[in-house]
Amino acid sequence: MSTTKKTVVADYLRDALARGVYRPGERLPGEEELAEELDVSRATARLGMRILQDEGRIAIQVGRGAFVANHQPITHLAEPVTADGDSGSLESGYSSRLRQAGHGDVDERVRVSLDTMRPRVAKRLINGPEQQSPNAGLVVIRASEHLVDGGLWQTQITYFPFSIANNTALMTPEHLAGGIAGAMRALGFHEEWNRDLVGARMPSQEEADAFGLGPGTPLLVQERVTYEGQRPLRFTETFMPANRHQLLYTGGDAPENLPAVDTDLSIFEH
Repeated sequence: MSTTKKTVVADYLRDALARGVYRPGERLPGEEELAEELDVSRATARLGMRILQDEGRIAIQVGRGAFVANHQPITHLAEPVTADGDSGSLESGYSSRLRQAGHGDVDERVRVSLDTMRPRVAKRLINGPEQQSPNAGLVVIRASEHLVDGGLWQTQITYFPFSIANNTALMTPEHLAGGIAGAMRALGFHEEWNRDLVGARMPSQEEADAFGLGPGTPLLVQERVTYEGQRPLRFTETFMPANRHQLLYTGGDAPENLPAVDTDLSIFEH
């Protein structure tokens, strides 16, 4: 199969980015310059650049040109290092690293609702005492929006069986000082273990607008269910633009305070 001319342009730019010819935030050659360099039309050069825009590698700004995407992801723990930790908490999870990166305004907005348990949620939560509960079909939903410098940075939705969260602090749209994990401990629930499922997908238009995402940037989705024995206690989904976040998992007897170098690494480094 022959390679189209727009693919030649895209491959040329992709290789240049991989070799570090152009650094994050740097302006790329214009359409006319690329067209002359690769012996293609300006329209073809434009189509080739749009391929990289759709991949999230460059950002095209009308009237200014094309720039290398400046991905500066914030590292946060995908799981707590200590038994008392709560990686899902903005304050204890990664807000300090956001501030170290120069983001001064870090805030959280919480909404709580009660709803019927949809099949995909029930699949993860109904196992144990909730199966016999008269309110087995109800779920308490605690939705948290993490805001950085006034923009949406991350969203997190946690589902609790009604029998666990009813008439507790989990149903109040207030900041939980010890995070959800602390509130669960206060209620006498011991989160003994968890299982995570992590994947990526393209955002819906509504999600792209909410996060302020350009073409080609996927959402990183982390799904976690915590258990006490075989009983599911909560199901949490975290939605993160892939160009702003990276998850750090630890294994073995990891130190309580991870070396700073671990949080300075970036998957976008060349």
